[in-house]
Amino acid sequence: MCGIFGFNFDDKELLRRMGSVLKHRGPDGSGYYSDMKVSLGHRRLKIIDLSDRAKQPMPNEDSSIWLTYNGEIYNFKELKEELEKKGHDFISNTDSEVLIHAYEEFGFSFVKKLRGMFAFALYDSNRDLLILVRDRIGIKPLYYFFDGEDFIFASEIKAILKHVKPGPDFTAVDQFFTYQFPLGPNTMFDGIKKVNPGEVLIYNLKTKILKKEKYWELKLEFGKESEGFYIKKIEELLKESIKMRLRSDVPLGLYLSGGLDSSYIAALASELNPEVKTFTIGFNHASDETDYAKKTAEHLGLEHKEIMVEPGEKELLPRITWHLDMPVANVAAVPTYIMAQNSKKYLTVALTGDGGDEIFAGYDKYRLMVLSQKMKFLPHFLKKIGVKAASIKLKPETSVRLEEFLLGDEIDAYRAYSSSFTKNEKNELYKGIKAPNQKENLTRYFHLDMPLLQKLLNLDIKTLLPDDYLMKVDKMTMASAIEARVPLLDHRLVEFAMSIPPSLKIRGTKTKYIFRKAMAKKLPREIINRKKHGFNLPTEDWLENGLEEIAIQMFDLGNPLINSDYCRAIVSKFKTNPRYYSRQFWSSFSFFLWYKMYFEMERPSFNLNDYLS
Repeated sequence: MCGIFGFNFDDKELLRRMGSVLKHRGPDGSGYYSDMKVSLGHRRLKIIDLSDRAKQPMPNEDSSIWLTYNGEIYNFKELKEELEKKGHDFISNTDSEVLIHAYEEFGFSFVKKLRGMFAFALYDSNRDLLILVRDRIGIKPLYYFFDGEDFIFASEIKAILKHVKPGPDFTAVDQFFTYQFPLGPNTMFDGIKKVNPGEVLIYNLKTKILKKEKYWELKLEFGKESEGFYIKKIEELLKESIKMRLRSDVPLGLYLSGGLDSSYIAALASELNPEVKTFTIGFNHASDETDYAKKTAEHLGLEHKEIMVEPGEKELLPRITWHLDMPVANVAAVPTYIMAQNSKKYLTVALTGDGGDEIFAGYDKYRLMVLSQKMKFLPHFLKKIGVKAASIKLKPETSVRLEEFLLGDEIDAYRAYSSSFTKNEKNELYKGIKAPNQKENLTRYFHLDMPLLQKLLNLDIKTLLPDDYLMKVDKMTMASAIEARVPLLDHRLVEFAMSIPPSLKIRGTKTKYIFRKAMAKKLPREIINRKKHGFNLPTEDWLENGLEEIAIQMFDLGNPLINSDYCRAIVSKFKTNPRYYSRQFWSSFSFFLWYKMYFEMERPSFNLNDYLS
């Protein structure tokens, strides 16, 4: 787990500046390589093979191929054995060296053999190629900028900003205010793009042509096997995935939230290694799950550590914004950051439960959208009467969403449930700019000929996970130099999960039906039957204790893209309908902070008061 960066020209000073800004990702060492045509850099976090033989950028035997790599190839030992049989010699025990020899042996197709999370750059000097690769699910981040001349890449956008100074990308800004994150390959910075999950970028250094290729695509057909078959296979694949992710040469633990996903991972991990330690962060408020985590650990006989801290402080928001390179609309980034910060003294590698909701259907939105689809046969006038009756006790803004959810098509329903702002609200939010029609971005997901639930899961696996949730986990843990591993997102498990019929994922009002069944013999019923309990920050408490004044001051300073009066109105409306306006408040407030940090200040500050003048 590391920070990588590089470009297609020679500039040793730029290499060092990029490396310096990524030091948090790799505090254990740095390395640089340049041959006038290509410059590569690396910040190292030691995980596998702690010796200097694993130092990067790493060359092959004749220095014709160079690698800078971030991630873990969990099947590297098996690949190494295969390559040794073909005559390849190794000088280290690291997965990095396996990548180089696999490329030499198999060419571009070698990426299909990899099982893990990764983002790396390979420089083939014989062919004048610079190759960027990102893992299938998008667990690891990788960004690039290309203007026809300069081609530059890095693990985080802030490193690219050491060379280019782009403005904001309004298409991405509008996507942010719709979905709370920009859809790949967009970022909030004009001209800086993401390498999409399952994608290879091949840059020809001679012709200056950039080519993109997909090496993996998620299959969406599902089978017709028995419940017992799916239950057995889920456990088998997840256990195999965990076993591979328990490989580490540094202290390893498991973040145990008390929820379904991390609890099941803990149960299977305890069978593979009874010495594995579990960690939970407690915040002493309504979202605290320490009791459930403790019960799970006790049931499994695992050594458990509770780290009790104060609720996520608002003063951390500038620091978190800097690490994310984008506004903090997903406020779960705050507890994730605090958890990593406080557990670093105990571990360097942490297994997490991320991904289970997206592959096994754990969110209420899936259940509600499937339920609403079953009402489509009702005459329109009856549904309209139902909406009117239901709206009597609702606030006007909530009624508008309900009407769109129940009377619109599938895309309308998804946006009504998921979006922070409606199109009309965005037209009021923006300064003299009309909101684009974001509906077309979702068309390719909803026009597939398959059950609605399958469409929704596919959409979230392709967007919500790589563009938001996984970036939050990566950047908040790497801010404290912790490698987060996600066993539920092994690509073989994801492929199998998507082959399970939708009827076995949502059964009546029960989400994650088949996943809960798989857990039944391992954990107490109290854990298995829990409803999803997300972490919610005490926004109302924060507003009462100074955040309202801070937000108003920030809005008063103005923004060239956003209507400050509308944002101030959101603060007032939050008090009357906090559930509805919570996302709007966080999106607006965090956008102002992000914009000022990246486009108006000479250098980023981690002091919140510096953003009020």
